[in-house]
Amino acid sequence: MKISLTGQKDAVISVAINPDGETLVSGSADKTIKIWNLQTGKLQNTLSGHTKSVWRVALSQDGKTTSKRIFIS
Repeated sequence: MKISLTGQKDAVISVAINPDGETLVSGSADKTIKIWNLQTGKLQNTLSGHTKSVWRVALSQDGKTTSKRIFIS
């Protein structure tokens, strides 16, 4: 399957994919984090308000947490 995820207004610097393969998180030079559903290609949420580019994102690797945790640096 091939999908395009559009919505970042500047370069995507980092990505993380949840172990279940359903969620991708992207961090961008546009100072936002976007959460994507990889099955549908749809944007689920945008986290804004960062004062600098988002250089690193990570998701919980255990695949068992009930809420997806996003770590930003």
